[in-house]
Amino acid sequence: MSELQIGLLLLGAAVIALVYGFNLYQEWRFRKKTRASFARAHPDVLLEVPKNNVRDGVRADRLEPVLAGASPELDDEPDRAAPLPRVDDEPAPPPREPVTLELPPDEDEVPPDDFSDADRQALVASLLDPSLDFIAEVVFAEPHELAALPRFNVAKRVQLIGRTERGLWKPAEAVPGTRYKQLNIALQQVDRGGAVTEQELDSFCQQVARFADAHDAAVNLPHRQQKIVAARELDRFCADVDVLIGINVVPAAPLEGGRLARFAEAAGFTLEPDGAFHYLSDSGNTLYSLVSADQTPLTPASLAGGRFAALTLLFDVPRVAGGVEVFDRAVEVARRMAVEFDARLVDDNRRELSDAGLARIREQLVHIYGSMDDRGIAPGSVAALRLFA
Repeated sequence: MSELQIGLLLLGAAVIALVYGFNLYQEWRFRKKTRASFARAHPDVLLEVPKNNVRDGVRADRLEPVLAGASPELDDEPDRAAPLPRVDDEPAPPPREPVTLELPPDEDEVPPDDFSDADRQALVASLLDPSLDFIAEVVFAEPHELAALPRFNVAKRVQLIGRTERGLWKPAEAVPGTRYKQLNIALQQVDRGGAVTEQELDSFCQQVARFADAHDAAVNLPHRQQKIVAARELDRFCADVDVLIGINVVPAAPLEGGRLARFAEAAGFTLEPDGAFHYLSDSGNTLYSLVSADQTPLTPASLAGGRFAALTLLFDVPRVAGGVEVFDRAVEVARRMAVEFDARLVDDNRRELSDAGLARIREQLVHIYGSMDDRGIAPGSVAALRLFA
């Protein structure tokens, strides 16, 4: 082989290596920009919320699945929220401290050319929802750099997105060199604490107006009364479908914590910091959970030396995607526990939960999920996770 042929071969190999390396660089650059656009700097404030909270409402307004022939609650029973299946009529949570829930920042601003208009709109739509949020539009006279993100003294969830001088919508952040032409500040109107009140909404609007005045900006607000009426109607709907079902598992003798832990691990549960075993979906959301019936936190220490007289399998109806099928799986787990631990499945009044009774509960779940689908709030969806948080 001549020196010319060897040189040509080496040159060809170098060109191939160069093209391959360039492709790798382009792929790395694209992944970096994608991660930068959707990175989370802190735990997701939407998804990481207490799973067993229930909204504050009036018992008479709730849809309560009950077993036929239910008798009055026994005097010697512990104080519980409602006869099993449990309904979301627990006392309202204590007043929360004023908070600002900020959206996670991007690492770098991505030029508009790197994302299509549809991509940007999809991002905006995933963060704010006019059917759930009261959205105040703050338009600056000139592109404005934020020295700090505004804070709002409100009890509801607040989100901020900004439109940069390049025209890109992104989660708002106070970063030197990033200037915004507009901020959209959204107050969530309904959650398990109920609907926003007129006083709360007026206070929010006043705080937004003060922020706008301090930054030479104009404010566009939705019609308040219409939003209040819509929020109250949405809250009434949510109260009707906000059901927490619990199946009590009562073994013949107190159950050793170590045995419980082994069963839970084999069944696919994960012990979480909230003191409960959670069965998680592939996306990390809770499908159902297992707790001590007396509210004793389940921890490695309590499981190592403790004994448990009863357990409760919890199913948070509106927060679970594929709900009826998942409920069937939860019931199957409860039945397996009954066999494994020589236990009975009962309601909060120690009445046996028969197959017929569980079937009636399932029928009511079908009705609840049908109502949610008709309303356009899919069980376990982002909207449902926000409303039932």
